[in-house]
Amino acid sequence: MLCVYLACIGCQSTQVAPKAESIRISDDVFVQPIAAGVWLHTTYSELPNYGRVPANGLVVVDGKEAMLIDLPWTDEQTATLCDWIASSRGAIVTTVVPTHFHEDCMGGLAEAHRRGATSYGLDKTIGIARQRRLPVPQIPYQFRTMVRCGNTVALVTYFGAGHTTDNVVAWLPKQGVLFGGCLIKSLDSQSLGNTTDGDLAAYPTTVRRVQTAYRHAKIVVPGHGDWGGPELIEHTLKLAVEQSPKP
Repeated sequence: MLCVYLACIGCQSTQVAPKAESIRISDDVFVQPIAAGVWLHTTYSELPNYGRVPANGLVVVDGKEAMLIDLPWTDEQTATLCDWIASSRGAIVTTVVPTHFHEDCMGGLAEAHRRGATSYGLDKTIGIARQRRLPVPQIPYQFRTMVRCGNTVALVTYFGAGHTTDNVVAWLPKQGVLFGGCLIKSLDSQSLGNTTDGDLAAYPTTVRRVQTAYRHAKIVVPGHGDWGGPELIEHTLKLAVEQSPKP
């Protein structure tokens, strides 16, 4: 399995769609095509002291199957997104992969389960979800797992703590897309944001590991804000070094 994993890390696709306009599904659910068979989904929530906050995830479609990497904030938004996938792409969401336990990653997990989707969660995420009495991902894994959607593979890996102690990243080798989730920051981010459940001391090392593994990624998607390329990882590393505790 490890050999397959390492081989897939180097796989790259030459077919990457140019940036396109976002498609409005509802007042707080938007999608944007970013690569062949891959859409960015962005959903919004009103948070105290922050206002209207967007959060990103991926929709992966291969034939009649679809996968969500991170879910919307709520069950209602998840239902809206799943209905759009069914009506516009002719696919059913069969798999969901939250990248950590926060609401902006798995707030809609109960709705996904209600619709029959299978969920995968890092063992740390499952432990936290149980402790906090949140909906619990069904299939546990340690460190890394390979998840399929039709003939498309997603490699999900835990490189260490950062934004949270359980944050993972997801790599789509066929499309050259890295979903960094909330571990990776957009270029306009001036800080690492909410790290209450994270580890600032470990953050730089974790990001360096991600950078080493995916320095040739064509598209890098952060948990919040605009997507780009590997420069997002470098920007995040700079922020992590600046904000890490000094000896």
